[in-house]
Amino acid sequence: MNIDYLRENIIDSEDQRPEGVASPLQPYYHGLGCIRLCMKDGTFINFYSKKYIPEETKYIHTHRENFYSKSIHGEYDNVIYDVFVDDNSPYRLDYIECWPGGKTQRIFDNVNFTELTRMRLTEGSEMLHLYNDYHDLELVTDHCITRVTLDLSPPYPIEQRGSIYPKIVWPIGDKDPNAANNYGDEEDNWQIIREILNEV
Repeated sequence: MNIDYLRENIIDSEDQRPEGVASPLQPYYHGLGCIRLCMKDGTFINFYSKKYIPEETKYIHTHRENFYSKSIHGEYDNVIYDVFVDDNSPYRLDYIECWPGGKTQRIFDNVNFTELTRMRLTEGSEMLHLYNDYHDLELVTDHCITRVTLDLSPPYPIEQRGSIYPKIVWPIGDKDPNAANNYGDEEDNWQIIREILNEV
């Protein structure tokens, strides 16, 4: 994989995006701590870096779809949590619209969480992430590059896909948790990708 391959294979028109996906037509920063590329083959390539990519809105969360993540380079821990009501906790649970300007909708005023398990994605391996798992990622290596493929096969409730919103656990009174409010500058994002590729 090199920068020329990525530039040639990233989507460059809206009709190339997978159905139900509205990702930008550029490498874009995601507040959970990655730069993401939506590719013409229907996959996504995610770049994570302790050195170059900040985690501005990194919270325990769920997703809209099931997906497989394959490590092209590097490792991360997928940490799975149990989330439960706790009147004395400083965290809340919301649905979130994960697009620029998207809003949150309260589910519970006070929740807490505990770690259930963690699974390591190692270089060359693949891991299934379930849409309704509360999870977070912890980088093991300085950089990690993954290829993500959506999996909408049963038992995923495909008929409900349009009404499934991610859920997020975040501190009461914290800043806006929307990870899609700042996509970053396209060329700055390409430069970060270039730096990561040079180092791996």
